[in-house]
Amino acid sequence: MPRLRWIDVSYGLVVHVARFGVIMLGLLLAPLLGVTGWYAGLFVNVLCAGFAAGLVTYLGLWDRIGLTIVWRGRTAALLLVVPLGEALLWLLPDGLVEQPPGFGLWALTLLLVGFNEELISRGVVLERLRGSFGPYSAVGLTAALFGLQHLSAFATTDRGSYDIWTNVLVSGCYGFALAAFQFRFAWILPLIAIHGLADFTTILTSGGLSDLMVVATLVVFVGYGFIVIRGRAGAPVSVS
Repeated sequence: MPRLRWIDVSYGLVVHVARFGVIMLGLLLAPLLGVTGWYAGLFVNVLCAGFAAGLVTYLGLWDRIGLTIVWRGRTAALLLVVPLGEALLWLLPDGLVEQPPGFGLWALTLLLVGFNEELISRGVVLERLRGSFGPYSAVGLTAALFGLQHLSAFATTDRGSYDIWTNVLVSGCYGFALAAFQFRFAWILPLIAIHGLADFTTILTSGGLSDLMVVATLVVFVGYGFIVIRGRAGAPVSVS
């Protein structure tokens, strides 16, 4: 791999590590400010959202990644059906179960998660990698870095190793699908909303999907990503 490509991959890794640093800083500051329990997570995600927005602003990417674009055309809208459908699938068969501190604050927190993770991964990192890699490599590397960032759960939660590594795999496949869409259309705004919704339904589902269904969704995400990239493996579509 040419030196410039290594630099770009390292750049993506550093950006994810910096976000992890913001998380750890937030967890350190929260109790000092009297923010404890569930609300510490909200506090951390506010900081992460600020970090992501600040980085995107500094790099001048707001328009380039489609954060200010309301409509990208019918093809883009139709292709959003797949990730949106997966998010809604978690509503079956019995909907959601409200958990403290209520649906509203959960929705706010998880929207912030979608905002900061999309801006960092499908915004800053993908935008850097697409300049020196082909579409498949740029999308694949972006997805891999996105999946691996979830190893932070070893430091921030008491979840078991199997659970965390499974989440890394699931997140990587999910990230592949979203990165493919972003590579083709440069329209990150709906990805933020869908990402937040997916986290919301996954966490608050009353039942959840079987292991077989989860595996099926991962296969769909990877296949979807390849189909989206093959549709147009060049520059993003113009606004229509």
